[in-house]
Amino acid sequence: MQREIVNIALENLEKETGITGKWTDRNDIDGEVDFVINDENFHYYVEVKTEVRPHQVNQLLKYQKQFNNVLLIAERIFPKVKTELRELNIPYLETNGNVFIKKDSFWLWIDTNRREETKKETGNRAFTKTGLKVLFYLLLHKDNVNHPQRLIAEETGVALGNIPLVMNGLKDTGYLLQRDRKTYIWERKEELIDRWITEYEITLKPQLLIGRFHLPTHWQELELNEFEEAWGGEPAGDILTNYLRPEQYILFTKKNRTDFIKTYKLRPDQKGELELFEMFWGMNQEKQHQTAPPLLVYADLKLKNNKRCRETAEMIWNEHIRPNI
Repeated sequence: MQREIVNIALENLEKETGITGKWTDRNDIDGEVDFVINDENFHYYVEVKTEVRPHQVNQLLKYQKQFNNVLLIAERIFPKVKTELRELNIPYLETNGNVFIKKDSFWLWIDTNRREETKKETGNRAFTKTGLKVLFYLLLHKDNVNHPQRLIAEETGVALGNIPLVMNGLKDTGYLLQRDRKTYIWERKEELIDRWITEYEITLKPQLLIGRFHLPTHWQELELNEFEEAWGGEPAGDILTNYLRPEQYILFTKKNRTDFIKTYKLRPDQKGELELFEMFWGMNQEKQHQTAPPLLVYADLKLKNNKRCRETAEMIWNEHIRPNI
């Protein structure tokens, strides 16, 4: 899939501009490419994506610091991301030939071509609504990938028949490798987490939303049921890091909308600052932590177009997530 994206992008760049690129694979990043433009060699280390959303820009900044000259090649880059990349002077190339490269006195910017899609993965059950719930559980409990599938189904609250479909989806995309007849090992875990966040934003999160509410008091004065509620997003980021002062609030609950309103006497408000979501982990009646799992807090903060939120997400990644990958 990645190589197909690269080939189409380089082919369309040549059609649009006459510029040819020579591609080389690498292990520490997806690859590198050499362009000859006006008799000058332009060398870039390349990150390849299917589509790029705002929360993925930080990863490109990390690569930029590590490799200095980084080029993003993608099938689709969202307009807000393109604007941010140009402001950061990070070059990019889409499969349709849209391109931004600015180096010294050379400046190339094309943004008029329609999106050109490559062949899509079909039927991968690991990234459906149900699959994302199972995958979240497995990301939190990485060794449980080798537990009996019946136990995974019980702990995630999904039908047993879904588990082999999710496992096969992860194997098909190369995120799970079969070590022997009975056991698996993880591969490209950071990439998988990034993909989970992207699919969570599109597929799972909208389905979990119960409603918006007006919060009439300070969020810390809300006396939550420790068995049924947990903070996410900005308040959870504040709890985990003491770095963020929340302005928007995410709360996860096991209650339905009616019971939540009866319990907390909060007024529904479509423009309210509190977003209430269904809790989709820890289905057993066990005491919750004050916050959602750090991976979920990290995801929601990464999805915010806010510098302070993204800095908080990075702190959570370094302290709570990376050590356990």
